[in-house]
Amino acid sequence: MIKAIIFDLDGTLLDTLSDITNSINYVLNKNKYPTKTLNQVRKYLGYGSYSLVKDCLPNDLSEDEINKLYKQYVNHYTKNNNILTKPYDDILTLLKLLKANKYLIAITSNKMQEAVTSLNETTFLNLVDVAIGERPNMALKPDPEMIYLAIRQMGLTPEEVLFVGDTEVDLQTAKNAAIKVVAVTWGFRDRKDLLKENPDYIIDTPLDLLEIINRI
Repeated sequence: MIKAIIFDLDGTLLDTLSDITNSINYVLNKNKYPTKTLNQVRKYLGYGSYSLVKDCLPNDLSEDEINKLYKQYVNHYTKNNNILTKPYDDILTLLKLLKANKYLIAITSNKMQEAVTSLNETTFLNLVDVAIGERPNMALKPDPEMIYLAIRQMGLTPEEVLFVGDTEVDLQTAKNAAIKVVAVTWGFRDRKDLLKENPDYIIDTPLDLLEIINRI
């Protein structure tokens, strides 16, 4: 029996693409590198902020240079992560319905913990029970460590949770954690790319998740 839903954050609950792209382009402009389009950044998302910055930079930079620019990105994004960011349509309605039906709700994200915490508190208020992001000594998805931590903090077993995400990273994470996964098509990957990962379920709108839960 499903007792909790674990969500990815960026591209699943929140449309963060514009704020992330603006922070990336701030760093690129500042350092005289070519800027990126929304669609280019979209394809890089899912593997964590350091990976995102590295992918947006020229290939011949040293690790020290990448680290310097990564710090610039973190500083800028921390201050500007909630300007254009907003929940996707019907996400807040979905979360309220889940809470009304006594489901626990968790977030596991490769986004920095500080940003996960602030966006969770300002956007979802008291709807989310556990919010886990990138932190020291925490393996990023697709390693299942975040999923296992969320499950432990909620006092549940893997059989009692359902994971929802928008990228191949999320789908691989669920497989590594041996839990059922729902792919969503409104985020950072196209349907055809999601289907390659053979998700248990795939949905086109947030409220479709309620039908999946009832079916399970």
